[in-house]
Amino acid sequence: MGRGLKRAAILSAAGLLLSAADGCAPKSGTVEGRATVAGAPAGGVEIRFFVKAGEERTGTPFAVKAAGNEGAFRMELPPGLYYVIARKTAREGGRDKVYKGEYSRNPVSVRAGKAVSGVDIALAEMSSAGFVPQEGTGVSGTVLSGGKPARDAYVYAYSTDAGTVRGPAYVAFARTDDQGRFRLLLREGSFVIVARRKGSENETGAMQPKGESGGEGERVALASGTMKEIGVIALHPLKEEKRRLRAEAGGQEKQGAMLLGAVVRDDGSPGAGVHVMAYADRRMIGRPFAISGKTGTDGVFLLRLPRAGKFYLGARSERGGPVSPGEWVGTFDAAPDHSVEVARGGKKEGLKIRVIEKW
Repeated sequence: MGRGLKRAAILSAAGLLLSAADGCAPKSGTVEGRATVAGAPAGGVEIRFFVKAGEERTGTPFAVKAAGNEGAFRMELPPGLYYVIARKTAREGGRDKVYKGEYSRNPVSVRAGKAVSGVDIALAEMSSAGFVPQEGTGVSGTVLSGGKPARDAYVYAYSTDAGTVRGPAYVAFARTDDQGRFRLLLREGSFVIVARRKGSENETGAMQPKGESGGEGERVALASGTMKEIGVIALHPLKEEKRRLRAEAGGQEKQGAMLLGAVVRDDGSPGAGVHVMAYADRRMIGRPFAISGKTGTDGVFLLRLPRAGKFYLGARSERGGPVSPGEWVGTFDAAPDHSVEVARGGKKEGLKIRVIEKW
């Protein structure tokens, strides 16, 4: 966001405070919209209105509104510029999932006595590492297994820049219905679409022996507001040897770079049973870009990366979800920002990550 808009937002907020202090609060305007998750209305979503831009949109919002059962919300606000963010925490599959979305045309300009409608927000699970889809943009299609509709198959979208169509680097996913149909919300950009039946009820983690794969993927380029039908994706059984090797490699089918080192506990002993995770986002939130297998009794880890680049390293006992009491958690602290950079085909050795037990 440019300096002009930032300055305008700050001046707008200052004006609101001064007007209130003078007892001459300006006439309100309204903001109206709808919150959705995977295209369905999302009731109970918390809609937050901020008057300052920030990369993480943290801190205290200017105002908060809960969306109704159909995901609709309407909020009266003093004139000014607002950044509209939506959040929701839901208990699903025995774990808490946090969903977040941001209005794609932020900031919203509110004028006295005027209504701003169509402030629709598509939420995505935070494991999406900050990827926020846009309403009306994405792909649809059908997944078949043995020529029949594949119910509850996972359909994943990987950025074409990811260098992989496997592992945790996907930006979004959807599940098929009884007819094998799916609708996957994305945003403008280039993606590779793949389908899988993982053999488990969780969208993350390694493929199980009874799983099925949808091949190397369908490439799509999307403009904003484009919903593209990509036709049929046919699943096929896995070859066990390849499946096992990929599981050991953190789900990767190829290796662009490699990180090696050890996890140690705060008392200096080996950190066994810990995953090392590489994030493309320096905040290290959501789902990692790549993940290692669990460390053995010696704490040694090998993390294969699908591409070269700069990554931010963390470690924890569990693969995802909120940190639980008793879990071992840590970061790579040899660099202030916890980062390591590796060239294509390169190898970084001797890395050390210290973990502590959380209570």
